[in-house]
Amino acid sequence: MDISLIISGGILLGCAIGLSWFAGSDAPYVPTKIDNIRRILKLGGVKKGKKFYELGSGDGRVVIQAAKLKADSVGIEQSWIRVFYSRYTAAKNKINNAKFAHGNIFAKNYDNADVVYIYLLTQAVKRLEIKLKKELKKGAIAITQTYHFQYWKPFKKIDNFWLYRR
Repeated sequence: MDISLIISGGILLGCAIGLSWFAGSDAPYVPTKIDNIRRILKLGGVKKGKKFYELGSGDGRVVIQAAKLKADSVGIEQSWIRVFYSRYTAAKNKINNAKFAHGNIFAKNYDNADVVYIYLLTQAVKRLEIKLKKELKKGAIAITQTYHFQYWKPFKKIDNFWLYRR
């Protein structure tokens, strides 16, 4: 086989993987520091018997931390390679209550959510503010990081995390 064909194929494969890792217009891939995650999730009431969603779950670290707190945890992500990586990480660590789905966060209904975690850019947060106002059950918690809801009043602000109750 011609070496230039092998090299070209490798470059194309690398580009496809790279584009998938950084896919998505709602937020660039910026991981949250682990130190902050558990503290914020506990403040948000993430625990056994709760249904947790992260919208735009990146590498899965927030969903996995919620699962470690015994919540039924789901991450929804646009990048199939990040979904694969998250599933691999959860399986490697034997975390069975963390699930990851590839898809559009705006196409899913969140009426069964107890806690929703969002770290996306302003435009996506604005759309989710309207959507979640309609869909979340009374008492559900929404947590935003860095970019926040414009019309909901947070019940707690810690650093760049804001917590809201529906």
